[in-house]
Amino acid sequence: MFNQFMKKIIYFLVIFLFSCNNINNSYKEAEFSDFYNSNSNKLLIDVRTPEEFMENRALESINIDFYDENFNNDILEISKEDDIYIYCRSGRRSELTAKFLLENDFENVYNINSGIIKIDSIYLDFRSFNN
Repeated sequence: MFNQFMKKIIYFLVIFLFSCNNINNSYKEAEFSDFYNSNSNKLLIDVRTPEEFMENRALESINIDFYDENFNNDILEISKEDDIYIYCRSGRRSELTAKFLLENDFENVYNINSGIIKIDSIYLDFRSFNN
């Protein structure tokens, strides 16, 4: 009986420690308004293709193409000191990018999971529209 009790305690201790270890290893969900209302050092990264980026993009965003062969190296060159906000079309590429950054010791990573398809027009860079 004591042996089973100890096994249960060890099991719950391992689960608890594992879950605590992962608390800081998850990205935060964000909206475009969170980026624009933040006063921190921040960076807004669009991980869509250059063609998508030229079609429409958020104000103040930079483009690092998720599908580019140098993507991993390029994305790791950004400052770990900034709050990093990431978006794509619908949220999948940005989610993968956020997870990648966390795996590489970035801490303040925000995924705009609604993507550019849900952006409020006040945050669009209208200079990017093709006339």
